[in-house]
Amino acid sequence: MAKKPTLTDRDKAIWEKVAETVRPLGGRPAAPPIPPRRMVRDLRDNQELPSEWHSRPGPSPDARIDKKMKRQIATGRQDVDRAIDLHGMTQDQAFRALKGAVEGSIRRGDKTMLVVTGKGGKRFSQLEATPAAYRTRNEFEQFGGVLKRMVPLWLNGPELKPFIQSYGPAAQDHGGEGALYVILRRRLPGSRKGGAS
Repeated sequence: MAKKPTLTDRDKAIWEKVAETVRPLGGRPAAPPIPPRRMVRDLRDNQELPSEWHSRPGPSPDARIDKKMKRQIATGRQDVDRAIDLHGMTQDQAFRALKGAVEGSIRRGDKTMLVVTGKGGKRFSQLEATPAAYRTRNEFEQFGGVLKRMVPLWLNGPELKPFIQSYGPAAQDHGGEGALYVILRRRLPGSRKGGAS
């Protein structure tokens, strides 16, 4: 354990001279103590979504984003309200994370999401009649990453499609082919009130 440094006689003399120059502010009350910080959470994160979001069949989302909206997001004129990175997750983990992020975004009233799936490595189909040992690399069918293929299917699936207006590939600066912009619905189609507000 290190010894606590002590003041030398010279240091003490300097401190005493500095202390003599200090004058009380006079008449001012002492500052109130600073209260300890509390964690602030958005209470909407714990609210249940109205049942209409789950009970009504929603229209299928558009598999492309309006060019103007995509340009606004890519140039920063439209903020990405929430981003989620699914790298390194299993399909089950990625689906749960995506579902939670989408529902949380709807509760908060977010409009745009960035979903990073990654481009994935090359995969080769083994469904050919010729055994793989006798085929050349060019005879294999190439596929991208699993999450890159699955996320659009999930966005069109029954659990998420009521929340999704449209989705499409992100700009190069946001991940390009390895990411998607997702535009969320503000309210359930056919409802008069905002379901998420």
